Amino acid sequence: MIKNISKICSFLLLFILGLLALNEFKIMNYSADLKKIFYFLTLILIMFSSVTTLLTNKSGFFKFVSVVIMLALVIGGVISILKPGLNISLYVCLILTVVYSLVDMFYKVAWLIKTILMCIYRINVSFIWHS
Repeated sequence: MIKNISKICSFLLLFILGLLALNEFKIMNYSADLKKIFYFLTLILIMFSSVTTLLTNKSGFFKFVSVVIMLALVIGGVISILKPGLNISLYVCLILTVVYSLVDMFYKVAWLIKTILMCIYRINVSFIWHS
């Protein structure tokens, strides 16, 4: 259940970051209010994803990445309040978030598909071997 929520959260993060990138490159134009709503949703989803990873994931590497994401988000948020605009800390947070979301969505699914295919392959080989 938590893994499904994590995958949905990763998808939503990538989707919203994609929408914000389209606005940044002037492909689509959003109003200032809608852009602020997307920023707020991104902030909430990043924090939710990082906390969920910290609480449920067994991998020490993913926990470390989640802590770095949260620290970069907090430090970048404080710096952006003092000096408006994006800063290096927020860029680090966004890059790590995108990479983690892609790994969360596709790498783990690829491992599952590989395992299923290996099981099918072994079943076919054992069936041929016994006949």
